[in-house]
Amino acid sequence: MTRIRSSAAQKPLLHVEVRLKNTEQGFLRTDLIRDEVSIWLRQKYSAIVIGQEITGYEGLMHAENIESVNAVEYTRTDAEENDTQKVCDLEDVQLDVQAYELHGRGDISMADLGLEDDEEKPEDLQLHVTDLPNISLERHWESLVFTKPLHTQLLHSITRMLSIMQMGLDTTTDMNWNGLMLLYGPPGSGKTTLCRGLAQKLTIRLGSYFTRGKLVEICAQSLLSKWFGESGKLVSKIFEKLEAMALDEMSFICVMIDEVETLTGSRERSMSGSECGDAMRYGDSKTDQGVIQATNQLLTALDRLRHRSNIVVLCTSNLIDALDSAFLDRVDIKQLVPNPEPRAIYEILRSCINKLIQKEILEPLVVQGQDEEFFGDGELSFPSAAQLLLCSGWEDEENDGTTRSPAIRLWRFSEKCEGMSGRALRRLPLKALARHTYSNPVALETLLDALEKLLTEDS
Repeated sequence: MTRIRSSAAQKPLLHVEVRLKNTEQGFLRTDLIRDEVSIWLRQKYSAIVIGQEITGYEGLMHAENIESVNAVEYTRTDAEENDTQKVCDLEDVQLDVQAYELHGRGDISMADLGLEDDEEKPEDLQLHVTDLPNISLERHWESLVFTKPLHTQLLHSITRMLSIMQMGLDTTTDMNWNGLMLLYGPPGSGKTTLCRGLAQKLTIRLGSYFTRGKLVEICAQSLLSKWFGESGKLVSKIFEKLEAMALDEMSFICVMIDEVETLTGSRERSMSGSECGDAMRYGDSKTDQGVIQATNQLLTALDRLRHRSNIVVLCTSNLIDALDSAFLDRVDIKQLVPNPEPRAIYEILRSCINKLIQKEILEPLVVQGQDEEFFGDGELSFPSAAQLLLCSGWEDEENDGTTRSPAIRLWRFSEKCEGMSGRALRRLPLKALARHTYSNPVALETLLDALEKLLTEDS
């Protein structure tokens, strides 16, 4: 366990999330709850373990409104990535305590968006709007697995940018800020999940600036498919609604555009007849003008939004080379989201297998002898990659054909899966069970054998 102490003049942040109970008592002063929890933590603790749920708050004035208190993250770029547990000395960190309440799964009514009197129905505009933070997005952030912590780095950078913009900077003269982020990479690498997780986390982390949040998802591909030839008009219509929503300065608006290359295809390619949008989809050169109009409308709309410090646009793309150069020039942060490497693959498969054990679809692990080094005494779940790699002599254990650890087998299987998307990896355990087993519960060794067979069959 690494004990983190800061010698820097500017102290890093320890992020603490206070989840509130869903009550019908009306408006809660989250600022008062933040202040009370901050003072309580300073008085009661000298150090806090990152990832721990903090208890003992029953004596607080707002205790009846608190469901849980968790130390979720420590923002320091020189922190060791492989640490599975970190202890932060509170005297060396700034506490960032945020209190929030999860909304239900229901979408926002269109009347709240001012769409009820429009000729186009909300579904025609291809908008999916969700209150933030939302229970439907609760597990998105935790499900993200990357070899490097690109998701936490993105969260820190965007949060920092947005907090700076709350200080009244003029984005047209003082600084160039468009509030536009682009996540690009191969299909199935987790870009969409990362966008939704970022929207959820940003709303929580910016709770001292905004009292509420909305996630507005725009399906660019469906929009162009349905409104052939009219995409420019609808792009303008959608962003007019977004600009109207952003007039509420206490509301944080997170816009997500999936497969943005459909709306922002290169105009140069379009004029040469090789555009990836409508022209590619329909094979009709007559649509080139429509593609150019859609791109022009989106760029104009983004320029209108740039002076709004309470709105951020998150875009995903599988084809970054097909994007318009003017759009790329407006992007504040470009982030490659690659397919997982073996270590991340192991973590993805490990989480799936541990869930199957928890649901009693797999038999509980019986750990004896040398395997205790990998699993721990009485541990019923797979160790993390960091724990596994820290174990001494695991290469020797792998060479022992009679006592080969299940964790080592999974690690080696993960190496064979390199190049697969995260989406495909999460299908593997269920697909192996469906194809090569007959009833529950299934022995762990049987599942590992089935995974090996499946990979051979599908290769």
